Amino acid sequence: MAGKQASPSPPTWKMMVAKWLVLLPALMLVAYTIKWSNWEPVLWVKLIAETVVLIPLMHYVITPAIDRALSGWLYAGVDEEQQDKSLI
Repeated sequence: MAGKQASPSPPTWKMMVAKWLVLLPALMLVAYTIKWSNWEPVLWVKLIAETVVLIPLMHYVITPAIDRALSGWLYAGVDEEQQDKSLI
C-alpha cells in the first residue's frame, strides 16, 4: 500500500449533518407508512422492518445522492482534483 494516497474526506461533522438531513425524513416516512397501514406490530418487529428498508436505502441510494448534491459544501476548501477523485 506504499505510495497509495488516500482521497480527502470532508469533515466528520459535515458528513453527520448531511446524513441527518436525509435520515430524519426517511425515518419519519417509514414510521408514518407503517402507522397509516394500520399494521400494529410489536416494537421489535417494527424496528426490524424499518431497518431492513432504511439501511440499504441509505447506503446505496440516499447517501451517494446527498454526497453528490452537497459536495460543494462538504468539500469546501479541498483541492478540486482530489475532490473529483474522491467522488468516483
